[in-house]
Amino acid sequence: MTVEFKWIVFSPGCKYWDEEEEKWSNEGCSVSALTTSKFTICDCNHLTSFGSEMVVAPNTIDFSNVFAKFANLSDNAAVFSVVVSILILYVMLLVYTRRMDKNDIIKWGTLPLVDNAKNDRYFYKLDIYTGMRPGAGTKSRVNFILSGEEGDSGVRFVDDGKRELLRRGNIDHVLLGVPKSLGYLTFLRVWHDNSGKGKYQSWYCNKVVIQDIQTGERFYFLCDRWLAVEEDDGLTDRILPVAGNENIIGFNHLFFSSSKRNLSDGHLWISVASRPTRSSFTRTQRLTCCVALLFLTMIANAMFY
Repeated sequence: MTVEFKWIVFSPGCKYWDEEEEKWSNEGCSVSALTTSKFTICDCNHLTSFGSEMVVAPNTIDFSNVFAKFANLSDNAAVFSVVVSILILYVMLLVYTRRMDKNDIIKWGTLPLVDNAKNDRYFYKLDIYTGMRPGAGTKSRVNFILSGEEGDSGVRFVDDGKRELLRRGNIDHVLLGVPKSLGYLTFLRVWHDNSGKGKYQSWYCNKVVIQDIQTGERFYFLCDRWLAVEEDDGLTDRILPVAGNENIIGFNHLFFSSSKRNLSDGHLWISVASRPTRSSFTRTQRLTCCVALLFLTMIANAMFY
């Protein structure tokens, strides 16, 4: 028995539905020698539900001919305008991403707090993580007290006098100086005075990582809460105990940290705007990859469709 299928493209195989195996099979079916580029003719020795495989062959593109056609803008006005618009937008965004890359270099540096004293002899590096939520950044005055088994830092002010700290999505690095070691760190009290204007009153603190410069030991203080009058429980004062291993490797902490990293650093398009301050690739490189991917997709569509 001969079954004929009509396709616009070449179809290399014939199959039927095997009800016992519940899958497509080519047993007893073969492609006839009479098959052409427009028709697939199947020779089968049984009667059942038939189908034919199909391969869409890409069209060849003669780039010399393509560019020659651009000379006639009346016939290719839409395509030409789209390509030029993308290139103009790319150049404009390139200026923005380059400026942001330079700012990222400044942001990633570690500067001493303005209230460090000249006679301080013991230092801690504070990595302050601000959340990615809308309105997470603040311009309110943020203070903290770092306490350990052998003393505390006293009331300190989060400000290095050089940069705008605690902005949305920021990881700020500052150096805290104290007269002597505080011992094993036990808790961190942090609060703000709600003096920021508008959306910059509140602050969403993700976590604070403190490293003892002298010993290299790290201490994690997890928050993941608002310090805001109008959010959460309305408190602008939090006491954060030092996190144990069970907290650091807990599902919630790892899940949200991984999700944030995958979106802000791993997603090609989103990372152009939300790239972490420290990353293997700059915003300019990511933007260039986006434009290259867009043009390659356009070429692929021209080849197949």
